Amino acid sequence: MVAVDGKVVLITGGRRGLGSALVDEVLARGARKVYSTARDAYDDPRPGVIGRRLEVSSQESVDALAAEAA
Repeated sequence: MVAVDGKVVLITGGRRGLGSALVDEVLARGARKVYSTARDAYDDPRPGVIGRRLEVSSQESVDALAAEAA
């Protein structure tokens, strides 16, 4: 895995399953902030995790998240 210590990370599908496990892993490896996305907006209770809505087939949705995370 790429070094993520002190970095901001974006994980699509981080709300559950494998995506959620990836969120846990990058947090354990020292990620400073994690944007975790799903098709529906949600609050992620894990410290340092920002849950956001993202529909990857929508350029508008992708652009909005890119602007926020920049």
